[in-house]
Amino acid sequence: MSAIPVTNQSHRHIHKNYPDEQSSGSILLGDGGLLPKTLWKTSVQASFPDRNISIMIDPKAKKAIHNSHLFLEKLVCSEEPVYGINTGFGYFTDRRIELRQLTELQLNIIRSHCCNVGEPLTRDIVMGMWLVTLNKLCQGYSGIHPKTVIHIIRTLENGILAVIPSRGSVGASGDLSPSAHAARILLGEGVCTFPAQGGFEQKNAGDALQRFGITPIKLGPKEGLSLINGTALSTILAVKSWYEGKRLLRLANATAAFAIEALGASSGICNQTVLKVHRHRGTLCCGNELADYLEGPSELRQQHIDQQWIQDPYSFRCVPQVHGAVWEELEHAEQTLQDEINAVTDNPIIAAEEGEVYNCGHFHAIYPARISDKIASALTTLASISERRINHAMSARRKHLPVFLVKEGGVNSGFMMAHVTAAALVSESQSLCFPASVSSIPTNIQQEDHVSMGPGAGFKTLQIVENLRNVLAIELLCMAQAFDLQRPKKSTPKMEKLWQNVRRYAAKLEKDRSLSEDIQAVSLAIAEGKIIDSEEVKN
Repeated sequence: MSAIPVTNQSHRHIHKNYPDEQSSGSILLGDGGLLPKTLWKTSVQASFPDRNISIMIDPKAKKAIHNSHLFLEKLVCSEEPVYGINTGFGYFTDRRIELRQLTELQLNIIRSHCCNVGEPLTRDIVMGMWLVTLNKLCQGYSGIHPKTVIHIIRTLENGILAVIPSRGSVGASGDLSPSAHAARILLGEGVCTFPAQGGFEQKNAGDALQRFGITPIKLGPKEGLSLINGTALSTILAVKSWYEGKRLLRLANATAAFAIEALGASSGICNQTVLKVHRHRGTLCCGNELADYLEGPSELRQQHIDQQWIQDPYSFRCVPQVHGAVWEELEHAEQTLQDEINAVTDNPIIAAEEGEVYNCGHFHAIYPARISDKIASALTTLASISERRINHAMSARRKHLPVFLVKEGGVNSGFMMAHVTAAALVSESQSLCFPASVSSIPTNIQQEDHVSMGPGAGFKTLQIVENLRNVLAIELLCMAQAFDLQRPKKSTPKMEKLWQNVRRYAAKLEKDRSLSEDIQAVSLAIAEGKIIDSEEVKN
């Protein structure tokens, strides 16, 4: 097949937005300190055909992998029944497998578990799945052969990634089906993409491996199970939502300050005494960001000094508290995700130092599932309060702006329908907020009788991320229009810079025109980090 363009065409998947990711990525696995930010920023490199990823393994991890494999070999020789090594899987736990069938057993678990359907996962998600899986294997509790780890790394460093249908995992004994699709290409089976001719080429995995001089792998005992066990998909979806959520929260703080200036709301909510007595770190952090945007003389603010409302609507007055609560939820999410990506999520656990094998449920994706559900709710809250500020812009309380932010109202409808779009996006997001992690459907003849639904939680949260980005784009357009309608009065330096950034992608609305293109252009600029300096996700 000929070279095909980058698969990430929708702006929900564009990653030009990460300014310091313009060079090749390097990542260290197995030291127990992998950060969600590092994981995602490295995964993103797979979206670009001109970038390479270098994967390094901590020296102590290499030793742990080696020792775990040696112990596994002893288990195989002893012929004692050990789940996943010489027994069947799931409901077939009690079925003993003959020594001569152990290789076939591991091959079959990969093939039989490839049952996903739907549109393919993007390359950044697939790479992220592999990095999560590798980091798990590097903890030294899986019994995998060191050569298998090296084989996987070589494949990934050449940019060879499986085409994985997105739907089919309930986050039960790990994300089994998508992980099986990911691992299948190591066998030389299935379809994959890889960098070629400035884009990505799609080929049969066997042909792609041959092109790069890589021999299809032959799986040893337990290796097939270890490659598909774990929370890889659920976790990387949650990590992406967390990362994007952090960036959009910073933008939401900027758009709120924009609205305060444009509509003449009070900046007193950012007073240090006011913020400190609330005691919540999130309130203080978001309030300080608002204060930073509003710092300095403002002609827009000055015109309302003598007619300040005693109290503004909640969508202005409560920004530090509402945004602050989201800030704290994202902080908590980061710690939970850091624990998850450094966890052993395999089963059984091969504890070489103790000479024991432990059956457990570490593969259950409840932690990333719950994080995705919480982020979904948090980001919908940001979209909801943004829509309320947009609503107030349609008919400014101080009557200093025309209705629907347009002159000659009646013949022109202005931003009337842009607000309706924001309302539709918020309503859709609210409908997506029901937690997927409470919707367990037992599988495998009741063996897997409580599952996490982690991927479902992750996919709907990413849709909410996109919805929030578009709502914030509409708020930016409305407030930029409000600034224009009050010219020649100026705002603070940072607010004026924000106005200029918006105007690079959408002109002032003089008379009615299609605003869909403006919303999409500003939303894309947000995704690319061109509206504010969004590369501020702190560790």
